[in-house]
Order: sequence, then structure tokens, then C-alpha cells
Amino acid sequence: MIGVYSYFKNTSSPTANPDASLYQKFNPFSTSTKTETTTTTEPTTTTPTTEPTKQTSRFYQITKFAISGAAFLEDNREVKPVGDTIPATKTFETVPSVRYVEKSTGHILQMYLDNKTSGTISNSTIPGVYEVLFDGLATSTIYRYPSTDGTGITSFLATLGGKSSFLTPDILSVSLSPDKNSFFSIIKTKSGSIGVTKTFDNTKTSQVFSSPLSEWLPQWVTANTVYLTTKPSYLVNGSIFSLNTSTGKLTKLFGGIAGLTTLASNDGNFVLFGASLSNGPTLNIFDIKNHTSLDLGVYGLPEKCIWSNDNINVYCAVPNTIVGTDYPDSWYQGVNSFTDYFVKINTQTKEVSTLANSQDETAIDATSLFLDDKESTLFFTNKKDYTLWSLGL
Repeated sequence: MIGVYSYFKNTSSPTANPDASLYQKFNPFSTSTKTETTTTTEPTTTTPTTEPTKQTSRFYQITKFAISGAAFLEDNREVKPVGDTIPATKTFETVPSVRYVEKSTGHILQMYLDNKTSGTISNSTIPGVYEVLFDGLATSTIYRYPSTDGTGITSFLATLGGKSSFLTPDILSVSLSPDKNSFFSIIKTKSGSIGVTKTFDNTKTSQVFSSPLSEWLPQWVTANTVYLTTKPSYLVNGSIFSLNTSTGKLTKLFGGIAGLTTLASNDGNFVLFGASLSNGPTLNIFDIKNHTSLDLGVYGLPEKCIWSNDNINVYCAVPNTIVGTDYPDSWYQGVNSFTDYFVKINTQTKEVSTLANSQDETAIDATSLFLDDKESTLFFTNKKDYTLWSLGL
């Protein structure tokens, strides 16, 4: 009876994302034909072995509307005087906050996390923003949205109280530098693509990469290193390369993996990667120094994870149930949607600790995860409706 209930519960849930066609403009797949792959050991766990202790919910819904991006910041807030005494000078306190952009309008809003009060930071309207990236202070913003003719992507850089400008057309993908003062762009050209670094203040632009291929997903890992992963499909064997932005040297790290998606650790020494197997997508770790890989024994996608600052643990939203095998394609396209439970995985010992299960409350398919500075709160977007949420750790 439990099996029948679980099957119909999963298949009756929404499986089509109305934004899927737009999403694929920002996350297109490779178009090669299927190749043979070698499978690894089947993961040993897909659901928590024990139910988490019943407690007050640690899930918190920050927005009721869809967002296109968010960032954590420590912001200064004026301390209001108590009573009738007015101080000679204003005083300020540092408060943990989260800043985010409303997808339909492009308005920037912010919530103070201590008292959950929110307000509008900028009401400049840019309809239909689909992707947003903030700089380190969350004062400069890259807005990305479909061009007016529907054939490409427009990228617009704006600074609160400062200048704004359109970036180079045909930017396919963007990744922030570790200090979030610069960004790396893959730009489509007639002969393939180029990779360009640019500072948010527009003071320095450098071309550091060129390729006859255009299907790259970048992650700027360390000061002089960008990892480039071929765009994924379960029909294609993917690879990941290391680009030295100082010398332009490109080095292959590993490859030959169907449906390859990746998430490098903060120090660049390890890569969390997903592999599409005959029974679903699996999470694995690649040790760059020793050139070894480890199956973590968990089904999931790196796009639904974030590394801890210790470069050992990862926080992941992993599916309670897997339907089908054509991942990550069907997840990006909105054909399949997950209901996640949240875990902390030790990548050295493979120990998995369950934090919470959204199946017990509001169904969440988490993506775009990030942490606060103290790693006490995990933030994420619910892909089912693109609302912003947090989970107390």
C-alpha cells in the first residue's frame, strides 16, 4: 500500500514547468548523440534511513513571489532611538540580511534576518528577469533576460546609486570570482566562443580563453583558476577542464561521464560531480590532486548542493523519489520535479546526516543553494514556483 501511494503521489505532482523553454536558454544541453558509458556501483541510499525527530519547522518562506536570484550580506542598519531622547549622531548596527530580485519586475528587495522585516531597495523595473548575479556587497547587479527579439540573452549591469550599462551581447553563461568583485563570461562568437574576465566597476576587461566550442559552463574557483564543464545531457559523455586565467592554459581534469554536472570545492581541490546512470543520477567526489573518485552512495545533482567552508562537507537537497533516468535533462526541462530532503554529507567518510524533509511539510525542489557566513542558515530557491526559502541548520 505504501508503494502504491508513493507511486501515485509522485506521478500526480506537477511535472511540467511553464518556464522550461526560457530556462533552457540559460541552461542549454549538449546536442551530441548517445555514447556508451561505464556504470559505477549502485548507490546504497535514496531516502533517509531514519525519520528526523519531530520538531518546530526550520523551513521559512522568505518570498511569496518568484525570484531570479538572491545573495546573503551583512548590512548596516540604523539604530532607532529609544524614548524621546534624540542622539546627536546616528548609530548603526551590522545585521545579517538577504537581498533578492523579483522575477516579474526586476525590483531589488531585502529582508533583515533577525526580525524578518523586508523592504524595497530599488524599484527600477526590468520585466522578465530570469537570472541575477550580485557582487560581494550586493550593490552591483547583473540582470539577464531574453532579448526583445527572442533570439538571445540580454545582460545588463547596474549599480545602486551609480552607473548602468549593457554588457556584450551573446553572453552564454556567467560565473562570479571568489571575492565577487569580478565575473567570467562565456561569449558566443562566429568561430565558437571566448572567455572574458571583467570587474564590476568596469575598470578592467581581459580575454583569457577561446574555443571552437560554445557549450561551456564555468565556475570561477580560485583567483587564477576557472573550471569549465561541457554542457550536460544524459545522451553525452561530459568532461571538465581547468583554465589558468593568467596563462590561458587549459588542462583536462576528467571526463567520459554521461550527464556530467559539477560543483568544485571552495579551494578547488575537489569536484562534486553528478553522473547519469541507468538507475538515476548519482553524486560522486573527484580528488584532483590524487586523481581518484569516490561514489558517495546518494542519488542527486550537484546543482542542488553547496560546499561548506571546510571543503569537506556538502549540504544537498536530494530527492525522496527518482522517476526516470534521463537526468539532468528532464529536471532542467521541468518534465520531472523532485520533493527533497536535506542532508549534510561528509565527502571523506561518506557519512550522511539528515537535516529536514520537505515531504513532511511543503514540497520543495531546491536549487541555487547558498549559506550565511556562519553556516547557520541554508538559503535556496524552490524550483516548483521560484520562491525564496531558508532552512535553519
